[in-house]
Parts: sequence; C-alpha cells; structure tokens
Amino acid sequence: MTPSHETSACSTPFDLLIRGGTVIDPSVNKSTRADVGVVDGRIAAVAPDLAGQATEVVHADGAYVVPGLVDFHVHVYWGATVWGLEADKIGAAGGSTAFLDTGSAGAITLAGLRRYVIEPASTRIRALVNICTAGLVTTLGELRDPRYLDIDGTVRAIDANRDIAPGVKIRYSENIVGAGAQARAALDAAVEAAEQAGVWLMVHIGYTPEAIPDVLDRLRPGDVVTHSYTPLEGGLVDLDARGVLPAVMEARAAGIEFDIGHGKSSFGWETAQTALDSGFPPDYVSSDLHRGCVHGPAFSLPNVMTKFWFLGMPLEEIVARCTLAPARKLGLDAGTLRVGAEADIAVVAVDEGPVTLVDCTGVQRTWDRELRAAHTFRAGVRLDPDVLGPSEELPVQLSSQPMTRDADA
Repeated sequence: MTPSHETSACSTPFDLLIRGGTVIDPSVNKSTRADVGVVDGRIAAVAPDLAGQATEVVHADGAYVVPGLVDFHVHVYWGATVWGLEADKIGAAGGSTAFLDTGSAGAITLAGLRRYVIEPASTRIRALVNICTAGLVTTLGELRDPRYLDIDGTVRAIDANRDIAPGVKIRYSENIVGAGAQARAALDAAVEAAEQAGVWLMVHIGYTPEAIPDVLDRLRPGDVVTHSYTPLEGGLVDLDARGVLPAVMEARAAGIEFDIGHGKSSFGWETAQTALDSGFPPDYVSSDLHRGCVHGPAFSLPNVMTKFWFLGMPLEEIVARCTLAPARKLGLDAGTLRVGAEADIAVVAVDEGPVTLVDCTGVQRTWDRELRAAHTFRAGVRLDPDVLGPSEELPVQLSSQPMTRDADA
C-alpha cells in the first residue's frame, strides 16, 4: 500500500502530520503505531491519534515511519568522478537524508566536492578523504602508481575540513593498489594518515592483496571494514568452514567495525547468510550506490534493507543500522524521531510481492514483500523525486573491463 498525502491552506498546529504509520525510532528502542507532527522543521510530537490538522497530511497506514536514512556508503561526486550520483535525487527516491561519500575525493579534489556538491545539497553529506590524492576520477586503479599516495595532503585536507571529513578511505583490492610490498605500503600510508589526522579509516576489501587477518591486525579500534559480505575472494567469510574467519570475530571484539557497502560486487546471498548464521551481523547497512549499481543489483538503500529482512534480521535492527548507528559514527544529530530533533523522516512503504531480489553474483531470491521509500522529508521539507528527477546520466562509460582481480572492483 502506498501512503497518500494531502495539503490544506488553513492555519493549523502542524506544518506536517504523518498519520497512522508504524513508527520505528531506534534512539528510544521503540516500534509502535503513532502519528508524527512537525513544526518549523522539527519533530513537535509523536503519539497515537494526534489532535488537529496540518498544512500537509501524509496517511501512512501500512507503512513504517522511520528517521531519515543515513546511507553510510555512497558515491555522490557527480560529474567529477566516474562513479558519482546526485545526492538529493537518490535521497528523495530512497528515503535518505544524509550520506557518507566514501572516498570519491582525495586531497586535491575535496574542495570541489565541498563547494559544488556538499554545500548546495539539501541532504547532509560527509566525505571520507581518499588516500589517493586524486580520488576516484577514473576506474583504472587509483593506487597502481604509488606516487598518488598522499599522507601529508590527506592530513591537511582533513584539518581544513573537520566539519565534513570524518575519516580516510582506501580501496584495498589488488587491481587498485597492486600486490606485495606496494600494496602493504598503501595500507600503511592510509593508516598513518588516519593516525596523524586523529580520525578513523575505512578499508574496502575484496580481491584483497594480503590475508584478511594481516589486514585486521593493522587496524585500530573504530576503523571500519567495508564490503563485509562480499562474495569476492579475499573476504571475511569462509564458506567451506561455514563461518567468518576467527580473526574477524577477534577484530570485532577489539573494536573494529563492519559495513555492508552492497554496491556492484559486494553482497552475496550465501556469504551474507553464513555471516548472519555465525552471529556476525553488520554494524552498518549501506548501499554503496554509484553509477554502476543504482540500476541493479543494489538499486536503493530500501532494496538493500529488504534483503536483510528476507535473511531474517528484525526490521528494527536493520533500521538502527542505517539510521542511528551511522549518525552517531558521523557525529550527526540524526537517526532519531525524538521531539525537538530536525524532522528528517522517511515513510517506507511495504509493496506486496512476489518480488525478485538479486545479489551481486546474479543469484535471485523471491519474496512476498519489498521496502520502498514513499516519502522523504529533510528538516520537514519534502524531497520530491518527481520534482528532482532521476540522476542525470553522464556521457562516459564506467568500464568495459570484466570483474576480475585485474579489473576495477
């Protein structure tokens, strides 16, 4: 059922009133049927059957009303990198009101991301600084030439942008960083830059150029491994042993965190089910939306959420991992529907199936429901996908290379 909305010209207590949905607010660990009222861009009331009318009323019967989604892994440097989408457009269509761009910009391109993407956006955007000084301009392996490593520049860029740059990013795949000593030096440089800047590091894995235990051993509490359920070689899951590697469990106990980053090649049904069955849920559920996966297999953050729901994770836990948990990590006052908070809200409809869900290897699963963002509000203002439109396509191809160790991951 698709939630509906109406508008009124009369003077009323609320600017926006969302009626009859199931409110999931992880900040108070509550899931209950309630109305949500908004005044001046902030949550004014959350309670059953709120009295009064509003300038805009959304009827959310049969839907979930959750904090605006905080997508912890996207690429939104549109036009300047090969991967970038337009943040407000994918936010409107997918229920996200805040994003973490994970390394689209490096030290010499971060200023452009800030001025031309982050500052004009209605959605809130934070950005990890790529240890490659140019960021993700091409798909040709940004660190195959180690001269692009830039510890000092990365630290300076973070120092100058503390309000938007919470950490460092490295894509640690053999096709991106090379192999052997060259690869290890790249990871060491990323760790060193994060250490000098006093921030955390996100490490992308899959076709990882050294053993996962060796990678984890060099990370620090608060660092994040992304693509945690990748079906590619060099991942965290041992399918033969039907479990995650022991070193992974030890790393979690030591404070290392784990992100999904579904993307084009980093979510597999068998890998995900094995990890969950082993008691290894992700810390963050994220989409890794970019030009190469927005039309499949990732599609949207609600589609990724649906996959975890299908796998048996309670919906309340999924919502927490893509709202409150990333908001806290990024230092955002978000991920909550508490009274007084900015009214970042997603109304998530449940479309009845059958629906086909696909992983990154092309394996399909059929289920009886799918989550879809029906309404997205940022500080009480609707992000309307009909007005914003779909992300504009760029006249440049992503890559003609196959997905192998020698191609872009």
